[in-house]
Amino acid sequence: MHQSLLIDEILSLIIRFVAADGQGDPRRLENTSGLAKLARTCRCFMECALDTLWRTQHSLSPLIMCLPRGIWQIHSSNVLYLTRPPTESEWARFDVYSRRVKSFSYPKQTKMIRLHEDALPLLFSERSPQSLFPSLSSLDFSILSCNSSSFTLIRDFLSPKLTNLAFVLPRKICPQDICRILEDLPRKATRLENLAISSFFPVASFELNIPTHGLPDLRRLVVSNSIRISAQSVLNIASLRYVQELALNLHPDFDANVLRDSANHSTFPALRRVNLVAYDLPQCTSIVSLISSPQLEDVSVTYDVQARSSVITSFLSAIGTSVRSISLRHNMQTHTIADPPFVFYPSTFTPLFACRNLRTIQVYNLGTLNLDDEFIILGAKAWSKLEDIRLCSLPWSSIVPNISLNALTALTQYCPKLTRVHLSLDAREIPELPVDGLSTADAQSLGVLNVRDSAIGHTESVAQFLRAIIPNMRTLYVEAHPELRDKWMEVKAYYDRLSVVPV
Repeated sequence: MHQSLLIDEILSLIIRFVAADGQGDPRRLENTSGLAKLARTCRCFMECALDTLWRTQHSLSPLIMCLPRGIWQIHSSNVLYLTRPPTESEWARFDVYSRRVKSFSYPKQTKMIRLHEDALPLLFSERSPQSLFPSLSSLDFSILSCNSSSFTLIRDFLSPKLTNLAFVLPRKICPQDICRILEDLPRKATRLENLAISSFFPVASFELNIPTHGLPDLRRLVVSNSIRISAQSVLNIASLRYVQELALNLHPDFDANVLRDSANHSTFPALRRVNLVAYDLPQCTSIVSLISSPQLEDVSVTYDVQARSSVITSFLSAIGTSVRSISLRHNMQTHTIADPPFVFYPSTFTPLFACRNLRTIQVYNLGTLNLDDEFIILGAKAWSKLEDIRLCSLPWSSIVPNISLNALTALTQYCPKLTRVHLSLDAREIPELPVDGLSTADAQSLGVLNVRDSAIGHTESVAQFLRAIIPNMRTLYVEAHPELRDKWMEVKAYYDRLSVVPV
């Protein structure tokens, strides 16, 4: 018997029993009232427990199994089938639980009994999803289905109560079906705040045009994997007042020219985080240039076509000065080179000195980073809140870095919150510690050092120096040939044997 019905039955039995035995005694009637109150309290606790239990679901199978046993069957490989649609009287138990569901979300329960794809259309053939899930506010449709035959059912879930929506485009899908869903969003899901669209397979035959005029509350838009998005859609999104997070893929045919001269004080006025996967860096610059938000914190960019110094400088100049985290990565291709014109000097990255709130700087595989001590020292003074710095050339770069251990000293002095350093150094010469002394308290947080393929001379001297400026180094990473790696492992072994050296 269902728990709520059981509580009602217990309440009725208690009242009838005490009333029959009371024979008009006022004290017995008080007992009846007290027991009724206790039963109601128990029922309230039970309802709260059931609400919590069913609020978030990671599969539809537990609900299906609340239907009468004759409607569903479990076949081989733990696959759940529906044999027929439920009749009107058979929905009762399902309804009691389904009305409590507010979210279908990850993590998807892969070990749970799997619902066969044909079951979903059968389940909703008699009743709409909104009538079955009246409290639903968050839906990741891939939890229910990734099959093209069920994809259009998303439209029946759209309602003003829905604030979070995520779905995966099936491998075989009609472009018109996707367009209809996108057109329905501003008409049906008028309070949508978070929208995530992804694809397991390339979808390159058409563009997603996302209408936004009816989505005034949209705060997060993620369009990932191999999905193309039009430049006009970007302009539509840029006009929204509350968008705070944006993740897009920009394919080779993305027309950045459409965005030029469109930036103004009202484009992306609230954006905080942007993640772009692009064909080339100028595409990213065209989008970043639209951002008028004074609260932009996190910029992450990955691109395919290797960019020259002037292109990188233009991009860094466009991100503004409020950023706390910047990640810039070139996806290595078969024709990626580490030689000119892809050798980058400090002037390429000077726009970053204006970003005084930087916590994280990650630069990967742009070419060869020919930086020097002066750049790192100026950066350390500018980025006093820095926590993570990773400046990485291509693995096959042959230029010996001009960054010495002096730069490491500056980072420990001026960046007290620093936890991770990832740099190629020239550690063949051991500098003297600052004349005015070095407080080891300044480097208490620094625990991870990646020296990549740094050149090294006397290992014990380097270990003593590192112990003096980085007293709490837990991990030393090396990305080099075996002989060089072994020398750095000697440094770490000697470092671990040393006690803190008084400075």
